[in-house]
Parts: sequence; C-alpha cells; structure tokens
Amino acid sequence: MDAITLTAVVRELRETLLQGRVQVVLTPDETSLALEIFAAGQRRWLLLSDHPQYARVHLLPERARRGLPHDSPFLLQARKRVLGARVAEIFQPAWERVLFITFEHAEHGPTRLVAEIMGTRSHLLLLDGDGIVLEMHRHFDSRRNRLRVVQRGVAYELPPPQRNKTPIDIVNQADVQGWLAAAKPETRLWRLLLQHTAGLSPLLARELAFRATGDAQARLTHPNCQATAIIDVLDWVRSLPTRGGWSPSVALHPETGQPIAYAPYQLTHLGHVQAVSSISEAIHRTVSALLGADSYAGRRRQVQALIDRARRKLLARRAGLGEQSVSEEDVAALRAMGEWILAYAWQIKAGDQELLADTGDGLLHIPLDPALTPAENAQRYFARYRKAQRAAQRVPGLLAETDRDLAYLAQLESDLNLADNAPQIEELRQAVLEMGLIPQPRKRQPMARSHPLRVHTSDGFEVIIGRNALQNERVTWKLAQSHDLWLHSEKVPGSHVIIKSQGQPVPSETIHQAAAWAAYYSQARHDTNVSVLVTERRHLRRIKGGRPGQVRVRQATTVMVKPQKPPAGT
Repeated sequence: MDAITLTAVVRELRETLLQGRVQVVLTPDETSLALEIFAAGQRRWLLLSDHPQYARVHLLPERARRGLPHDSPFLLQARKRVLGARVAEIFQPAWERVLFITFEHAEHGPTRLVAEIMGTRSHLLLLDGDGIVLEMHRHFDSRRNRLRVVQRGVAYELPPPQRNKTPIDIVNQADVQGWLAAAKPETRLWRLLLQHTAGLSPLLARELAFRATGDAQARLTHPNCQATAIIDVLDWVRSLPTRGGWSPSVALHPETGQPIAYAPYQLTHLGHVQAVSSISEAIHRTVSALLGADSYAGRRRQVQALIDRARRKLLARRAGLGEQSVSEEDVAALRAMGEWILAYAWQIKAGDQELLADTGDGLLHIPLDPALTPAENAQRYFARYRKAQRAAQRVPGLLAETDRDLAYLAQLESDLNLADNAPQIEELRQAVLEMGLIPQPRKRQPMARSHPLRVHTSDGFEVIIGRNALQNERVTWKLAQSHDLWLHSEKVPGSHVIIKSQGQPVPSETIHQAAAWAAYYSQARHDTNVSVLVTERRHLRRIKGGRPGQVRVRQATTVMVKPQKPPAGT
C-alpha cells in the first residue's frame, strides 16, 4: 500500500466512519486489529494490519473474527481507550504512509490510533491526547532504527523522510531533467522515478512510466521519455487527492483470474484489469487472494502450531523408541553369552578382556570386563538380557501407540483445514491439548460445542456428517444404529458419515451421494476421484487405547466418487 492508495482509503473512511461509535475491538490474527464501528445507521468493520508484506488499512465486507486465544497488551489498551468512543478525526499527512484516527472517549478523552504502512517497518500504535505512546502492537529493537525512539511513555514522532529522495508533491521539471541527464541511458524509467521520488511504490512507478511513454519497462532511450511527459503524469497523480477521479481497480492473473495487484486508479499498464466499486474492495480481494480468504485464519494458525508442536514430540518419541527396540535374535544372544561365560568360567583368567567360546558353529567372541569375575560378567549379560527382553515386549506396543497418535494428529490437521466455524476450531485446540503432549493453560476458556452436520439425500434419507474427530466419535458410537451405513474416505483422514437407514435398504444413488459428501469432508477434497469405504456400523470396532474417532473396519466395500459439497443442513 503506497501513499496515494492510503489517501483514497482515508477519503472512504471519512465518508463512512466519522462520528461513528466503536462497538467491538478484536484481533483477527497476530498482525491485525479490527474495529466494528456503527456510523450513519450501518455497522462497518475496519481492519488495520502491520503485516510485513501486506500491511494495509481498509473496510471489510464481512464481520471480522477473533483469531488469538489470548488478549495482547495492545488489544487490552485499545479496548480500554477506544471501545465505546466516537471517531472524531481521520487524518493522513500529505504523501505519507501514515494514518491517524482520533477517538473521543467519555472517560479517557482523546486517543489516537496510528497506522504506519511501511513494509517490514509497518507499525500500529496508540497515543494519548498529548501524543505520548501508550502501547505498540509490535515491539522493535531500538537498534533497528536509531533515527527515532518508539516506545511506551515517549512522545510520538513521524517516521523520518526518505533519504536522497524528493517529495512527489514538489518535484518539478528541472528535477526530472537533472535525473535524466545524470542517469545511464539503459536505466528503466520506472526505476529512475522510484530512486528519486518519495511517495512512490514500484506499481505506481511502472504505471507512470507507461502513461508517459506507452511502455511500463521503457528505458531512458525511449523516444517518448521526455521531462515534459513525466511531469504531466506526475501532475495527474498529484491531482488525485484534490480533484478526485478515483477509479479503483484490480489486476488479474492472465491464467488463473486471481487478483494480483490493486490501485485507486485504472491500472493501464497491466493487461487483465477489472474495475471495482471501492478501494477497500480492491485491497480486500487482492490480499485475500494472496493470503487466502479465511475469516478464522488467526485461530487456525494457533491450532496448527499446537499440532506441529505435538507432532514434533511424537516423532522424537518414536525415534527414541526405535533406538530402544531390540530384535529377538539380539535378546537371545545376550542370554547365550551369559551362559557361555558360566560354561567357560574355569578357563577365564583375571584381567581377560574377551572369551573365545566354541559353540559348535564356530568361535563366539564375547567381550569381558577385566575388573569383574566370570560370574559377575555372566550376571551383567543376564541383566542386559532381561532389560532387552522387557524392551522387546514393551517397545512394539509403545511404537503402535505413537503411530496411532500420529494418525490422530493427521486427522485433527485435516479437521482443522475443513473447519468452518469457531466452535469446531476450539474443539480441535482442546483435542490437541488433551493428548497430554503440551501443557494446558491454567485458565480454560468456556468452549461452545460444535455439532455434526445433518442433511438429507435427494430421496429423503437423513445423513449425519462428523466434521472433526470428536464429532466422528459421537456420530459413530452415539448417533448411529448398528445397521446404519457408515462411510469414510479410504486411507486418508476425513469425516465419519452415517446414512440413517431405519432398517430399510439404501439405494445405490443415495450411497454415492453420501460418499461424495464424505470425500468432500476429507483430506482428498481436491482430488478428482476418491475411494470411499461403505459398511454397516456393526462392522466397526474401537481401537484399544485409540483416540476419539479412531476405528477398525472389519469388512467394507468401496465406491469411487467425485467430492461434492453437501447442501446446507442443520
């Protein structure tokens, strides 16, 4: 987001949010703050993000979702000073990538929310009425920027101007002529503009080069690369804040049709461009396409981090168990060595380090501890034998248990990718914590319970779909009868799906329809054809010591289907 784009956003925010009241303050993810503001009879959501690559400010088309399990100091301070306040002022210093929103609170007075949209140095801050920093969204090491101090209790200062660059609003024809004369002929015009002009982004610099010469990649040798033409296009962009003429647009990828860039003007230098109704729509569509449009992205990332942490512990446990595993031959060999030592004890001399025993199949080399007697050496081998014997009996079961837990994590990860509401995601968070691999927080938040999806096939059969491991457990063992049909994608994590047969034969068409839904709610959702297991629930058995939703299928048939999203259910 460059300065001219922020200017367009400021105009939109002034038209829609001024004098509005803040009703909700939350953090959708670790880089963003969202405010619900009621103004002019409408509720609107404002997003401010200091994402290192996609820092931005814009209105959202839908409600923001709380994405972090714990409230940060910044969020707590914002709620204290901004919640219930009115939006008194929205201001941007000319051609700066900095936005100030002033709130008037009945108890705390004025508070300023500052958004610095500056790439990796993007920042969100809260200031009191005297301009003193109350709290920062991110805390930077002071060594990163020695030109100004940004910390709590210190007066806020604007970011210093860009060195060796002329502000775009005062660039004149003499400046441009000097740049052209001093540059190498093979230099591209857009790079020259970016090098010398403050307030430009690479996207805007290429747009100016195209409007001046007809070629976004024009070099200074281009016949249309003249100082007068460059000043004309600079005048055009400089006039936008005062004269208006905004024409928000998004550039589309030529093959996928996905948005790849946005601007508050028509992007004439790009081939596939689409006009949109507002600059907020342009920003939201583009960033959503690049980051993924997911209202619950913050919550999802938090749970994914827990799953990854638990998986690392299980893999480390598995590696350790693998080192402890001993084959039956090795166990028997330890016992045999102890017995051969006792058999040859009469010829072992003090200080011997090895016994050569004739076993009838050749000589067996048995290491000895010269400090021990023959009997003590034999007892040491018998002790190692008993330990190895215990390991041989214990380790396979522990390895099987670890593998079941890894499979359970794979199921939870698949469930997380398919979850479409907050209760489902929170259930998955709790399911990971209840595995006992990660310490649980002392204070547990009350959790809303999610419910399986209930839909009906085209011929009236009720189908119940579990959308996570906990729902799968309930669907299979609580809601299904023994003769109901049970479906599950083969060899990949996914939903347990039940067709309530009511003791009636289930038509093939119904089975294929439910199987397509089972494939959709599985890790194979994006495959063309998916193999789905079909059996009666009576042919399932719980896995001894298994996690919720883990079953053993005694017999089943399979059908091949294309994944299909089920209709809206209850």
